[in-house]
Amino acid sequence: MMSDYYLTRLRPEDAACLKPLEDLVRLAFWGEDNYRRFLDELPEYFGCKAVTIIDRHQDKLIGFLLARSLYENLEVLKLGVFPEWQRKGIGTQLIETAFSEGLQRGCNRCFLEVRKSNQRAIQFYYRHDFRISGTRVNYYTDPVEDAWVMEKAL
Repeated sequence: MMSDYYLTRLRPEDAACLKPLEDLVRLAFWGEDNYRRFLDELPEYFGCKAVTIIDRHQDKLIGFLLARSLYENLEVLKLGVFPEWQRKGIGTQLIETAFSEGLQRGCNRCFLEVRKSNQRAIQFYYRHDFRISGTRVNYYTDPVEDAWVMEKAL
């Protein structure tokens, strides 16, 4: 049921919860220490998460987004939603939250990289007005693959 989740800020202590989701949706896990440092010490980094309510005393991560703002640019670094929660508007809510935060930080464009083989993600970004603006050769590892650079005006 869609009303069984909410969005909130991604916090350094959430770092340990990210690996299972990243493994499942083929994102590269950057290590708990890096995520903690990004979110705790580097103000240009920010994120949000979608959480489902298991019971009154426990929540479970179902999706997250990590981004950073650099001058007028918003960079979406990570966006992942567990497969059973995909196509319910969660990714859209996460990315729109990032757009809003980017605008508050003075960003006027957003960009990201996506695996060239990840057609589902590419279509998702097209629906959010991103367009391919370049390529990065051998950008990804495990497996090695090129990335599309996609961008949009905010």
